[in-house]
Amino acid sequence: MEKEKPEIWSLRFILVIIVNALNGLAMYISNPIFANYLIIKGVGFEYTGIISSLLSWVALAFRPFSGAMSDRLNKKKLLIISYSIVGVCILFYAFVNSVPAIIAVRVIHGIAFAVSGTISMSFATTFIPKESTAEGISYLGLSILLGSMIGPQIGKLIFDKLGINMVFYISTIITLICLLVLTLIEYEHPIRSSKLQQELRMEDFFAKELILYVVLISILSLGNGIISYYLVDFGDSRGIDNIALFFTVYSIAMLFMKPFVGKIQDKLGVKVILYPAFVVYAIGIFILAKAKSLLPCLIAAVFKGVGQGNGTPAIQAESVKTLSPERSGVAISTCFIGQDIGNAVGPIFASFIVKKTSYENMFLIYSGLLIIGLIIYLSFNIYKNRKGKLV
Repeated sequence: MEKEKPEIWSLRFILVIIVNALNGLAMYISNPIFANYLIIKGVGFEYTGIISSLLSWVALAFRPFSGAMSDRLNKKKLLIISYSIVGVCILFYAFVNSVPAIIAVRVIHGIAFAVSGTISMSFATTFIPKESTAEGISYLGLSILLGSMIGPQIGKLIFDKLGINMVFYISTIITLICLLVLTLIEYEHPIRSSKLQQELRMEDFFAKELILYVVLISILSLGNGIISYYLVDFGDSRGIDNIALFFTVYSIAMLFMKPFVGKIQDKLGVKVILYPAFVVYAIGIFILAKAKSLLPCLIAAVFKGVGQGNGTPAIQAESVKTLSPERSGVAISTCFIGQDIGNAVGPIFASFIVKKTSYENMFLIYSGLLIIGLIIYLSFNIYKNRKGKLV
C-alpha cells in the first residue's frame, strides 16, 4: 500500500506564507523608489546606484554568517530581531538627511536583510514535510512574487500622491503587521548537541557540497542583473515601445508555473526541472537578442519565467534536501551567495560586452553561458552516474 504523503498546508505554514508575502510587499514598496529618495535628499545621480546597491553588497558579505546563525540559534527569535531592525531602518530613511547617515542606515539594513532573507526560508522549511520540500519552497517564492508584482506600483502611487516619507511609513506599518503574524507561529527550537553547538567550522558558513548548485544558480541569476539594468536601454536602441511589459509577462509566467513545478520536482527529481530550465531560458535569451518588436520580447519573457523562474527554486529545494535538516540555514545561505554573485556580476558583465560590441552580442553570449551551465550539470550527472551516484 502506498504511503500517504504528509499534508503541506498546516496553519503554521500558512502563517509563514503570510509573513513572507508581507515582508516582500514592504520591501518592494520602498526599494524601487530608493533612487528617487536619494535624489530628493540631494545625492548626485552618479552616486545613487552605488548607495542603493549597498544593500545587496552588504547582504552578500553577511550571507555566510546568516547561515551559521540560522543553524545554531532560535530561528523565530532571530527573525523577530532582524525584521524589527529592517522596520526601524525603513522608518529611519524618512528622518535622516545627511549622506553619511543614509549610508549607515543602508549598511545596517543590508545586514538585517541578509539575516532575515536566509532565516525566513530556513524557518519555513521546518514546517514543510521533507517529501514536499520543492513544493513548499515554490509556494514561498510565489508569496514573495506577489509582493514584487504589486509592491512597486503601490510604492509609486504613494510616492506620487502622498510623498516619499509616506512610502517609508507604510512600509514600516506592513513590517509591523508582519512581526505580529510571526509572533502567532508556534515554534520549538531544536536542541543541538553541546559539541555541535560550541564548535564553529568552515562548513557552518559555506556548504562545499553545494558548489555545483552555486555555479548553476549564479549563471541563472546573471540574467537578472543584465535584464533589470539594460532591458529598457536595449528597447530604446531598437525602437521597441512598452518593453517594460517584459517584467509583467515574466511575473505572470512564474505565477502560473510555481504551483505545479514544485510538485513535479518532489515526485520526479530535480533533473526533470533543471535540464529544461536551462534549455528554455537559453532559447528565450536568444529570441530576445534577435527581437525587433515587442512580441518576441514578450515571448522571451515567458521563456525566462519558465526557465529561470523554475530553475532557481528547484536548486534551492534540492540544496535543502541534500544537507541534513539541521544545516538548512547554511544550505539556503550558500544558494543566496550564488544568487547574489550573479545579480552583482550581471550588470558589470553586460556593460563590458555592450561597450565592446552590442546588446545583441551581449544577450547571445549570455545565452551561450546558459548552455555551458547545462553542459556542466549534464557532465557532472554523467560522472556521478558512472560512480553509481546521481546528483
